Amino acid sequence: MLQKSLPVTLNSTLSAVKPVIAVRNLNHYFGEGALRKQVLFDINLEINAGEIVIMTGPSGSGKTTLLTLMGGLRSAQEGSLKILGEEICGAKKLQLTKLRRQIGYIFQAHNLMTFLTAKENVRMSLELHDEFLNRDINAQAIAILETVGLADRVDYYPEKLSGGQKQRVA
Repeated sequence: MLQKSLPVTLNSTLSAVKPVIAVRNLNHYFGEGALRKQVLFDINLEINAGEIVIMTGPSGSGKTTLLTLMGGLRSAQEGSLKILGEEICGAKKLQLTKLRRQIGYIFQAHNLMTFLTAKENVRMSLELHDEFLNRDINAQAIAILETVGLADRVDYYPEKLSGGQKQRVA
């Protein structure tokens, strides 16, 4: 369970007027009725643009649950969770989908399409956004890969990439 006494380390490199993530008195539960179990307890946290956050805790403490909520992969149940200024406590599926289009979330398991090259994997994600459809998507995908230090790996398939390289493609 993620208790408010759990160490959360913030290293501020930039500051923003408004936090990109603001969590207030967040509680979360799994199950229903007699099987209902609280997994997050009164979490309070602000993350500003440019900050690096390191979250630590034992297995089962709620780290993944909190990240899932902050990534808009599920709706927060109790308290307040604002992402980019938008409250997502009690959010419906459509609101979460709109939110996810504005943020990036990289899973530990990279989920790349193994039959596509690095460039093709990046291109596929760009095709989901209307603003890229009238541009040279291949050039945009290559530019993104160059930005993360993979200019020499654009035509590599995931099986030929290291774990860190797969994360950067994702």
